[in-house]
Amino acid sequence: METMHKITLLLFLTICTYPSIQAQEKALDKKYAYVDSLLNDFLAKTKVAGFSVAVYKSNQQLYAKGFGYADVEQKITMKATSQTRTASVAKVITATALGKLASEAKLDFDTPLSVYMPYLEEPFSSLTTRQIASHTAGIPHRPASKAATNKHYTEVKETLDFFKKTDLNFAPGNQYQYSTLGFNLLAMLIEEVSGKRFVDYMQEEIFAPLGMSQTFPDQIDQYSAADAKMYYFKKDKLRLDNKIVDGSYKLAGAGFRSTAIDLARMMQAYSNGFITENVRAQMFSNTVLKNGESTNVGIAWRLNKDLKNRSTLEHAGSWQGARTVVVYYPEEALSIVIMVNTKSIIFIEETAHLLAQLFLSEQASTPKNEVGTQALSISNHRSDGSIETYQGVLSFSKEKIGQLTIETEIKWLKDNRLYYISAPNNYALSTPFGLIYLQVDSLPKIQGELYLYQVLSDQYHMQQKPMLRLN
Repeated sequence: METMHKITLLLFLTICTYPSIQAQEKALDKKYAYVDSLLNDFLAKTKVAGFSVAVYKSNQQLYAKGFGYADVEQKITMKATSQTRTASVAKVITATALGKLASEAKLDFDTPLSVYMPYLEEPFSSLTTRQIASHTAGIPHRPASKAATNKHYTEVKETLDFFKKTDLNFAPGNQYQYSTLGFNLLAMLIEEVSGKRFVDYMQEEIFAPLGMSQTFPDQIDQYSAADAKMYYFKKDKLRLDNKIVDGSYKLAGAGFRSTAIDLARMMQAYSNGFITENVRAQMFSNTVLKNGESTNVGIAWRLNKDLKNRSTLEHAGSWQGARTVVVYYPEEALSIVIMVNTKSIIFIEETAHLLAQLFLSEQASTPKNEVGTQALSISNHRSDGSIETYQGVLSFSKEKIGQLTIETEIKWLKDNRLYYISAPNNYALSTPFGLIYLQVDSLPKIQGELYLYQVLSDQYHMQQKPMLRLN
């Protein structure tokens, strides 16, 4: 059994003096040991091969670490500098380039592509950057022919043929429909506006200035022994994926490799003037459909709220051997990145939100529920309106780590640890699908609510009914 560490997450105040530097460092050591404990439990529960985490505030690294293995067979440990597939997080990498060009007044998000790309034909020539980047243009998600994805593309313009056999699924602005294919057009746009090849522009104008020295196109023949291998589950067993798909056909939308540290460094572009304040506001502006419905998506970035109603900008990705997320808190200039080298079903946005609380929120010296064990009646509010009732036990230890045990046939909910993350009553339940938000109150009898709140169409998670009620 994993050793539990006694942790105190708080700022000690004295009457007349400030804490010494040594005391501050000691408190940080304890805080990060607690983070380590939580993330080691995440690894054990999800059973992924490995993952990396980086947390930055403005340009300062607060935490960066790898867990598990980049290469299980060779026992190469995962690090925060291990290159891993970004999957669809590539979209916000490309969006950062769009923001840079807009900041230099070389690109307008609402100007038709035909102004910059006269070779485009209808219906694509009338589309705007905003429509494509916000997934409201009507472009299908993938190329029409699977054969088109079975070759290597050295230039993004080679994928222009994809659009000669493609129709829009709806009139632009009428619906939201996620599209990776549309980002091929945005890569071509960047080439036309910048006068450089897409890959050269990204390297010279985005990656180099932002210190992203380990971010590259995902070229299979250039993998090194240190790069993260890719894994998947089959019959609950972890397996190495040797059938690597070439991602050059969707480079701008899903085809980069990067590291947790590099992606966190990228986010300084949104706080240090690299992208201007005016352009940043446009990128983070909610796209509204013609019927008045909000999409909660800006220029690629997804607008969300965390459990304390803080605004976040984020994007996640899932593709062969990868599960990745970037979450940015604009008001706090805090970024958190998680990169997993295993194709897996993980509530990765919620996991990032809950982990972020340990770097954002004031910590009470002791949570309300410090010690003890209590039997509970737990009600499961199902999506069809029915309610199932289970019995359970919730226990707490002095180490701010507890255990929730439920008598249920739902295997992943049966027995999970919970971690205190912020005052006054916020906990993270560590499950096989990642971290889930658990709110626990003492009245004096324990009551609680478990939320699955990561729903793109509903920013405000607390408007949803809890998944489980504890009483």
